[in-house]
Amino acid sequence: IILFVVLGACLGAALIGRLFHYYPIEAMITAGLCMANAGGSGDVQVLGTADRMELMPYAQISSRIGGAVILLIASFLFSTFFA
Repeated sequence: IILFVVLGACLGAALIGRLFHYYPIEAMITAGLCMANAGGSGDVQVLGTADRMELMPYAQISSRIGGAVILLIASFLFSTFFA
């Protein structure tokens, strides 16, 4: 389930980013991966690996807002399919 949540977040971010004329890879990194990582230290790891440290403000926003959304979606899926 975790793999599908992360893949869905990355692909959804790439598609929405394309609508707003963002680069899909950078949209996937900031909105998709930074939303589903382990907070501030995860942002540093993801952006450092991708050599995109200039995207840190967007990653922090994504971690705060998106993390809560992912937890809500995952809890809904767990209660629906595993209850």
